[in-house]
Amino acid sequence: MPDEANDPTCEPRRTINKQEAVRHLTHSALRLIAAGEDPLAIHLLVHSADKMLIDLAKQLGKELRVDWESYIKEEYQVEFFRRYREMYNYFKHADKDFETDLPVRDIAMSNVFALFICAANYEQIFGDRTHHMALIFVLAMALFPQLIMPTGIQGMELLKGARDMQSMTPEFFFQTFEEHPEGLPNFLPERLADLQDLGHFYKLTFQELREGKRESRRVFQLPPD
Repeated sequence: MPDEANDPTCEPRRTINKQEAVRHLTHSALRLIAAGEDPLAIHLLVHSADKMLIDLAKQLGKELRVDWESYIKEEYQVEFFRRYREMYNYFKHADKDFETDLPVRDIAMSNVFALFICAANYEQIFGDRTHHMALIFVLAMALFPQLIMPTGIQGMELLKGARDMQSMTPEFFFQTFEEHPEGLPNFLPERLADLQDLGHFYKLTFQELREGKRESRRVFQLPPD
C-alpha cells in the first residue's frame, strides 16, 4: 500500500467542512437513486445527512425548515427517533441487536422523501441550493405532489411541471434529465467537484497505484520520461 494510505501524519490532499460533507452525502444519494442502486445503501447516506443537519442546526443556533422535534411531543421523541432511525442504527451497530432481523418496508419511497427534507434543511441552514438539490425538489414534487407546498412563482411552476409528469416513471424522469441537463447547468460541474478525490484512480494501472502514482499519462497525454 502507498505510504499515504498508511501514514496518518501524511499531509492531506485537502480538507472539507461539515457543509461540504453533507453536500457529498445528499448529492451521492441522488445520483445513486438515479442509477437505480441499492436503496439500503442510499438510506444510510440520507440518514447520515439528516442527522448531521440536525446536529449542525443546534450547534449553529439555526432553525431547520423541517424539524421533527417541533412536531412531536417531548415524551414521544425518543421513541419516534428510535423508529425513524431503526434501519440506520441497524447498519451502524451490531453490539445490541446482532441476532435481530431488520424489517424492510417501502424504503425507496421513504428515501426520496427523507432526501427532500435534507435538501430543504440544507438550504435553510446554509442559504444555498445546489443544482443536485433543485433536481431533488423536482423529483419530490413529482412523487408527492399532494404533500409539497410550493412557494413563490418558481415553486408554482415546478408543481405544475410535476403534475404534468405523472405519467412518467422515475427511470424515464432521470433519462430525460440526463439527455437534457441544460436546465440545471451546474449539475455536471457539481458532480465533477464531488468526485475530485478519485483523481486518476480508474486510469492508472494496478501496478502504478501500488507504486503510489497519482497522475496518468493516459489522461494528460504526457510525453514519455
